[in-house]
Amino acid sequence: MATVVASRMRTTPPQAPTSFGAWCPAKRSGAWIGTNGGIVHAGCARRLALGRGKLALVKRIERIRLYPTACQAQALRFMLGVTRELYNAALQERRDAYRLRGVAVSMKMQYAELTALRKPIHRLDTRLAAVYRECEDAVLRRLDLAMQAFFRRCKHGEVSGFPRFKPAVRWKQITFPHGSRALKFDAVQRRVTVPGVGSVKLRKGRAVPDFGRAWLVERNDRWYACFECERNVQPLPAMGVVFGVDRGVHILAATSDGDLIRNLAVGEKRRAATTRLQRDLDAASVYVGIERNRRCMNKRDPKRIAAVKRLARAKEREANARRDYAHKVARQIVNRADVIGLEALRLRNMTRSAKGTVEQPGCNVAAKAGLNRVVLDAGFGLLHQLIAEKAEEAARRVVLVDPRFSSQECSRCGHVARESRRRRRFRCVACGYANHADVNAALVIRRRAQLALTSEPYPAEDAGRRARCAA
Repeated sequence: MATVVASRMRTTPPQAPTSFGAWCPAKRSGAWIGTNGGIVHAGCARRLALGRGKLALVKRIERIRLYPTACQAQALRFMLGVTRELYNAALQERRDAYRLRGVAVSMKMQYAELTALRKPIHRLDTRLAAVYRECEDAVLRRLDLAMQAFFRRCKHGEVSGFPRFKPAVRWKQITFPHGSRALKFDAVQRRVTVPGVGSVKLRKGRAVPDFGRAWLVERNDRWYACFECERNVQPLPAMGVVFGVDRGVHILAATSDGDLIRNLAVGEKRRAATTRLQRDLDAASVYVGIERNRRCMNKRDPKRIAAVKRLARAKEREANARRDYAHKVARQIVNRADVIGLEALRLRNMTRSAKGTVEQPGCNVAAKAGLNRVVLDAGFGLLHQLIAEKAEEAARRVVLVDPRFSSQECSRCGHVARESRRRRRFRCVACGYANHADVNAALVIRRRAQLALTSEPYPAEDAGRRARCAA
């Protein structure tokens, strides 16, 4: 059944948009829209073959901890500094060329300039030639993507956000577009050779398969190597079960079969320790000015730097605990169902601040800020992402449904009433059906997912409909 499900996935998204698809946030992550407001999520993998009996490849990121020596760490930081300065210089060139002469500098023009600057005859800065060329090409590509995103936001009337100059604290990645050519493992994958750095020791885990892109990341004085790999889909045995999953703050996930998965609430549990570290950082800082004009005057103070690292490490441990728990919950859900229904939540809008403006100040700002903190601590988006990834690798399906009124609709008769829900209990005012509120919402989500699946056309039908529309 898993193979049949995979073979029925469309290889191209439908052309006719729906009213639900106009606002669905999952379109950016590869989701495809059904005809009844449902979205069948195909994940972010590159599908190679989806014929009957054929499986696909899924892209996964393998992250490995590196243990560079002091000299190697200094060389890595040198590469970070050179690439960051190259990014800032290229951005400055684009800005000045357009402001002073009205010339739009393209990525190809900057590629040619970089090639000339690396030659001995035009070498103004010898550091450019000391860094692996593809890392510098990736910097120019990154700047070009930032400029494209800026113009796209301007075109759509969104908050534009012109690309900014990068300080050292915001530049922590070295990219290798063709990582398999640059980074070389030894026979037992105990060490990896980095151009310009040497052979770096790494933590041995599971074997890293053939990979394409790669990048080195520095985080809290720790170095990691990330490799983009392709793995074969490993279908799980067919269960014949359709699951609806409702995500919440008190209960992280409630399934349609009545299971309630508690919210770990990592941030709330560690809030006291984090607050103490934040106070230590504030005590070690010297500020001038007030509110938005306030500036820190002792950023390079060793005591303040140590306080910053302690706080950053605490935040990292908090994020690691949240991700670990989300992995376990996602695996538990994917192993138990062939089709998983989720709500297409717009988390950016859900966690928007209620502060308002000076002319129109918001109300209940503190309460909304507390709710936003709890929602972000639960990790709704992270759980959705991991469920989609694990379902894709197991040849399962994830269906995104319209979340409107799912908590007020009765799963038995379909009556929608605000009075039916009382905190965590649900009792329908029309038919008297009673259940846990989150379980009832999960049942509603499951029914909407089933309707989306039954109304989704087969590939041949969808191709015929598009041909008729084109004619």
